[in-house]
Amino acid sequence: MSTIIYPPSIPWNWMFQRPQQLLSQFSASGQTVLYEDLGNFPKPTIRSLSTSFFLCQGASALTVPHPRPRILWLTVPSHINCLQNYNPDLVIYDAVDEPKEEFASWAPYYPTILEKADLIFCSSRSIYDYFFHRHPRVYLVPNGVDFVHFSAHAKERPVDLPADKPIIGYSGAIAPWVDWEFLKIVVQENPEFNFIFLGALFQLNKFPIRYKNVFYLGLKSYQNLPAYLQHFDVGLIPFLQTEMTRGCNPIKLYEYYAAGIQVLGTPLPELLTIPKINLESNPHLFSLRLRNLLACEDTNRVERMAYALANDWSERAGRMLQQIISQHRN
Repeated sequence: MSTIIYPPSIPWNWMFQRPQQLLSQFSASGQTVLYEDLGNFPKPTIRSLSTSFFLCQGASALTVPHPRPRILWLTVPSHINCLQNYNPDLVIYDAVDEPKEEFASWAPYYPTILEKADLIFCSSRSIYDYFFHRHPRVYLVPNGVDFVHFSAHAKERPVDLPADKPIIGYSGAIAPWVDWEFLKIVVQENPEFNFIFLGALFQLNKFPIRYKNVFYLGLKSYQNLPAYLQHFDVGLIPFLQTEMTRGCNPIKLYEYYAAGIQVLGTPLPELLTIPKINLESNPHLFSLRLRNLLACEDTNRVERMAYALANDWSERAGRMLQQIISQHRN
């Protein structure tokens, strides 16, 4: 078995997404995982989350005794310049966003990544297409979902969810790549619905829109998130269509589907092949589609949930481990 080290990139308890999910799956498969938490910790602490998963808070992963080979797992491109700090046997770059617009600062590190990474995983087709012709070992592994976590029936309705109207919900980063001007039109055209937003502010100082039927409930714990999603009548993916979002494979899509809810989004490239999704690029047509979804019987719930099950994080991690083992043998 190997050891996977994740340098400080994302706070462990911030938004539980691809890095935390995959590393948890690797640990469940028997790999030792050393997750260097991001944050200010007054006292260096090593927290054992399981027999093979260690959360290093203010402490170097290298202080934890661990088996080799030592794999360095990177999602922040600038960390490619820190290899000497870890002396890894294998370097993996997991590419999750395009180095454009909000992530333009990543681009200068790509030549070094191409030179020094042993394996590159890509979460979307456009990211894969960029790396495929530039590196010998590139693999497309989209995002996924912890199906059991999001499909298990929630016992109680969250008390901060308004109960007087159907709920149109959004779960994820409250970020500039959401089309807020688009949403203003949709919200104004649909006063008969409540629009609920869950997630952390990212590159924004305040929540961008204010209407009587809009509720920003903040960041919810991963443990409690399914209880909210399961009370959405429709889940939203209202992203701007930009160079950056062209490479976005939204985790929320899989989580919405696992929770059984209908999804309405803007036509991002990564959403065009998703079965039983609803996509509109015009806000007025988006509003019309939204009303139609609420007015008609939902006959596709089983198919959506089956799609989510087929895209569980365990399947993603298994595919990645096969390539990692193969690479190490070579």
